[in-house]
Amino acid sequence: MIVPTLNEASAIGKVLSEMPMDLVNEVIVVDSSDDSTPKIAESLGAKVIHETRKGYGRALQTGIENARGEIVVYIDGDYTYDPREMRELVKPIIWDKCDVVLGSRLRGRLLPGSMDRVNKVGNLILSAVFSTFFLERIDDTQTGFRAIRRSLLEGISYRDYGMPYVTEQLTKLVKRGVKIASIPVTYRPRVGSTKLRLLADGFRILRSMLRGRFAP
Repeated sequence: MIVPTLNEASAIGKVLSEMPMDLVNEVIVVDSSDDSTPKIAESLGAKVIHETRKGYGRALQTGIENARGEIVVYIDGDYTYDPREMRELVKPIIWDKCDVVLGSRLRGRLLPGSMDRVNKVGNLILSAVFSTFFLERIDDTQTGFRAIRRSLLEGISYRDYGMPYVTEQLTKLVKRGVKIASIPVTYRPRVGSTKLRLLADGFRILRSMLRGRFAP
């Protein structure tokens, strides 16, 4: 389990307390905070890696490079996703039905205050563009809760280690013919302040899709 964190002191304890530890081999918190996030995570048994290089994707990549399990699971550290739903998230991979499972917020249960209309429309547009470009039905390309066979991620290089990282990663996996599935998940109001820059990040994600579509 890889948890990227940036000043999530008010949320990380809640996230880690809901981890299904009978299922999880290790919890890696990749942290770039200047608050008490790493101290809280360590007190709850997580392995904390201090990452001085900024970027959501950079944190995930550092987690992947330090992970040991056959399946890696990403989950945001802001309490928006329910770690207990990981049991259902990894089942299709364990049963050899697919290689990647995305936790779809848009097919799942959006709790009040979790996603405003602008964000929902933006996510729908990004997912529709991706699905059209790559002829692969993806319900929620930007979900922060996903499971992937770790072996598929070895040797992949990226142009952007910020928010577009997961989109670029998904692009490369789709082009390799990797089997991808989605399951509905619960999405909760985040604890703490958002790090997303709506317009800037949305533009960078679209640019990543364009590059992936037309690059050789």
